[in-house]
Amino acid sequence: MGTIPSETIEQIAAANDIVEVIGSYFPLKRAGVNFKALCPFHQEKTPSFTVSPSRQTFHCFGCGAGGSVFRFVMDYEHTDFPSAVRKLAARVGITVVEKRGAADEDRQHETRRTLLKLHGEAAEWFHENLIKREVGEPARQYLKQRGITAEIAKRWQLGYAPDEWGAFGSWARARGYDARDLITSGLVKTKDETDSDQNQTSNLRPQSSYDRFRGRIMFPIHNDVGEEGAAKYLNSPETPLFRKGNVLFGLHKSKRALIEASCAIVCEGQI
Repeated sequence: MGTIPSETIEQIAAANDIVEVIGSYFPLKRAGVNFKALCPFHQEKTPSFTVSPSRQTFHCFGCGAGGSVFRFVMDYEHTDFPSAVRKLAARVGITVVEKRGAADEDRQHETRRTLLKLHGEAAEWFHENLIKREVGEPARQYLKQRGITAEIAKRWQLGYAPDEWGAFGSWARARGYDARDLITSGLVKTKDETDSDQNQTSNLRPQSSYDRFRGRIMFPIHNDVGEEGAAKYLNSPETPLFRKGNVLFGLHKSKRALIEASCAIVCEGQI
């Protein structure tokens, strides 16, 4: 990983009003020139958590927690400083370009950025197949039988990969992604790769490369800050974004609840 320039950090801080950021997590009540709330970092009955718009800081007079908007995200999300910076940058549409010391690191950064974009767009395409398109009707019926409503499918951005050898690849290439991007992403595989899933029964003959996922309901996998990492039900390959031992399905949505409960029930499979 590279270093985030101080100018970028200052720009992100200036674009993220601390009242708006904290107010997106829980309600704040105006108290004179400041805002107050029950502190999220300890149990209390009388609000001692104060947010100052003029100073762009927060402080709890009960437990002593306090600092900048970055510190709040770090403490509330239980994450590190670079992750907090990236989360706040994404909130206001600022691209974080890190300083790197070697050309190889620059290439890795560019690859990661391309793959994040590709996976995000792919997840949306799979989702529209399931929710809006005729090709997704059998998958919709299957999910209904399993008790998965349309509302749940939308909330978790479930998708469907058509039972064709090249539907996704053709769509992605039309959007400007090249063969290297698609293969590195793990969403397309070359003909000489071993296909571990012998139950996919598409009846078209594959060319030099073909879609890894065919006739599949898709469950997007995210990291703990919500970045797309892989679309999974058939075992996904490890990629620059996806390390099987480092992710849990649904963690980005449940992280805060897990912190508050101090426990988690981990189950095998998505459904």
